[in-house]
Amino acid sequence: MPVPAGPRAAPTFAGHSQSMDYRTRIVSSLAEIGPARWDALVAAQAEGNPFLSYAFLHALHESGSASPESGWEPHYLTLWQGEGQQEQLVAALPLYRKFHSYGEYVFDWAWAEAYQRHGVEYYPKLLSAIPFTPVRGARLMAVDETARGALVAALRALQERNEVSSTHILYPPPEQAQQLADEGYLLRSGVQFHWHNEGYGNFSEFVDTLDRKKRKNILAERRKVAEQGVRFVWLRGTEITEAHWRFFNRCYRHTYAAHYSTPY
Repeated sequence: MPVPAGPRAAPTFAGHSQSMDYRTRIVSSLAEIGPARWDALVAAQAEGNPFLSYAFLHALHESGSASPESGWEPHYLTLWQGEGQQEQLVAALPLYRKFHSYGEYVFDWAWAEAYQRHGVEYYPKLLSAIPFTPVRGARLMAVDETARGALVAALRALQERNEVSSTHILYPPPEQAQQLADEGYLLRSGVQFHWHNEGYGNFSEFVDTLDRKKRKNILAERRKVAEQGVRFVWLRGTEITEAHWRFFNRCYRHTYAAHYSTPY
């Protein structure tokens, strides 16, 4: 959901600012916050989401998957209260300064092309999202609505004093999307298809709910897979070895190559 960039000035992402009782801080590494503070804020949100956890996001950054070198500059917008050891993280927005549109699963290449045709730079842009993860979750994370409102105001101020074309918040929950719309952000709707287990005890119970043609096709496809000797193994945590990851990466790259694209 983009919003016009507004006045432009020299970039001032680093540093701190203060508004009312909140101190605003731009964080380039979650290590500056620490897992206890970050995960406590995540746990305070209405919807649980493992992709917002410190472990997941920090791993993306430290591995180089989402890093300045890969076009994802972490610029987490955070709000703080208190002093010294009493200082508390009261709001945060997972935020990146992006230099491309890969890894978002919301395609805005047409906008980038339109900017280029008019001689305007589209990148960098500000993006609030979980890298490579098109899953809904809290973006305006806060301990209460007052802090959440202050976070939105801080985001607007951040954009207005930096050279970015637009700000995008991807896959927020409906109430946060509406809050942003009320503040002048434009809403962009998309479609995702989700499968829900409606209390099926096994796969056969699910298939029995389908019409004859769909049921026949699915069973035929599963039979062909079984005839080829394909089987499934579920691995968890430390059961996953380096060899497994390398095989996964080969499959990932092969999928892109088969569609004449470049993996990212």
